[in-house]
Amino acid sequence: MSVDRSYSSYEVIPAYQDRGMMKWGSFATGELTEAQNAFVKEQNSDKILQPLSHHIILHLLNQSFTNQVQVKIKY
Repeated sequence: MSVDRSYSSYEVIPAYQDRGMMKWGSFATGELTEAQNAFVKEQNSDKILQPLSHHIILHLLNQSFTNQVQVKIKY
């Protein structure tokens, strides 16, 4: 795919060749690694510090059923 840059009187602009997605590779890799590390950290810290009362548990289960949302319960 070529872009017509003949509009410019400067010699450098029509001769420029874009490297495409290659120039963004390092940014994408860094962001992906950061997102994966954050995901793993979040998965590992998925712990409840205080148990919930029965009333709150029932309310949350009712909301999840009503809204068709899956919940993760550890007993």
